[in-house]
Amino acid sequence: MANFAKEAVTNRSPTRHVRVYGGAIAVLLALIQIMPGAIYADDQPRTDEQDAIRRMNEQIQELQARVKELEARLNGATGSAPLAAVENSAIANAPVEVMPPPPAPPPAAQESPENNPEPRVILHMFGDLGYEASDQKGVTNSFYIGSLDLFMTGALTERVSVLGEVLFTPRTDNSFSVDVERLLLQYKQNDYLNFSIGRYHSAIGYYNTAFHQGAWFQTTIDRPFMYAFDDQGGFLPLQQVGMTVSGQIPLGRLGLNYVAELSNGNEHLLGVEPVQNYRDGDNGKSLNFALYARPLWRPGLEGGVSVFHDHLTYVNDQDYGELISTVYLVYTNSDYEFLNEGLLVRHSGTNAAPPGVFHTPGFYTQFSRRFGKYRPYYRYSYVNAGVAEPIYGNPADGLIVGRRNGSSFGVRFDMNDHSAFKLQYDHLAQRGIPDYNEILTQFSFAF
Repeated sequence: MANFAKEAVTNRSPTRHVRVYGGAIAVLLALIQIMPGAIYADDQPRTDEQDAIRRMNEQIQELQARVKELEARLNGATGSAPLAAVENSAIANAPVEVMPPPPAPPPAAQESPENNPEPRVILHMFGDLGYEASDQKGVTNSFYIGSLDLFMTGALTERVSVLGEVLFTPRTDNSFSVDVERLLLQYKQNDYLNFSIGRYHSAIGYYNTAFHQGAWFQTTIDRPFMYAFDDQGGFLPLQQVGMTVSGQIPLGRLGLNYVAELSNGNEHLLGVEPVQNYRDGDNGKSLNFALYARPLWRPGLEGGVSVFHDHLTYVNDQDYGELISTVYLVYTNSDYEFLNEGLLVRHSGTNAAPPGVFHTPGFYTQFSRRFGKYRPYYRYSYVNAGVAEPIYGNPADGLIVGRRNGSSFGVRFDMNDHSAFKLQYDHLAQRGIPDYNEILTQFSFAF
């Protein structure tokens, strides 16, 4: 038993010493319970029994003392005392000299974790490509690359984040251009107050904020003409540089929300960049205000209105006021999509030629139904800018909008959760040119 105790003391780890001694004590206690029965069975003298029990008790007390000694040394040991010194001292049965730990440095002032999150950027990539065939005069059938979209978000603090979106898009001369589509510094106070500053997609109607860049998100191959971006022949101010405030309006189960925007406005002159990214052409600013409701009692239903106002200055100090009003009602869920929007653009000029008030109406309706991985769809769209319209009808100033209308039939096939193939047929009419037909295909993806 003494050899057993000595072997326990000389183990490599102090913690192992404690376990070994504890095990020895348990064995001895078991023997104490067993020995009396064995002694009585062999009919040994009672004095021998008492001597054996006394010796076992002495050994148990000795082992308990050693266990307590080792426990005290373990509790007093710190990282500054080498483990080898503790082991050697236990073997030699000598007291261990434990060095006191160095004084802890004063705690440095640190930011709260929510105000100093781990810096990281979340990157998503969208793209599309396909083939177009048309019987329109002067248009060739072509394979095409749509766009490569890099969408990034990152948190600066718990409430402040950055959103960035960079596009690589082909030009009509077959070169590529790089476009900073969106760049926003965002602050979220709560569900009722959010603030952003930078370049954004303006909250005009529904489509422009429901479907950003990335063709994979939208059911159809292209956007309704009234919501086409400026590099695709669009005429609305869908991109702006300025600030936005948005949030919920607590009105029970109506699900009412608001958006207020203040921006530089857009240029409409031919040959200039529409979005005033760096410097506004004048001190006037455009205003946009939108209200929309998402009733809690009907998930998927949404209706809203928006009003956009800007002041346009052309050559020879010709001034026009621009007022764009939209209204929409949509219903979407996993199976159905029913989109309906209308707009009215009003241009008025007092010192312009020609003077007067000019209206451009437009609308579209789109319906689709999902059957497994297939989603057939139909869309009809219409825009009609008058021939005398000073902003949309003068080729010397900018894009000719004119009258455009037509139907689109198509089907979307979702290959998986992040890629889709689309086939679409268009029959379109435009003032001044014969009606024409198009066959479009597109493969789009999202990561």
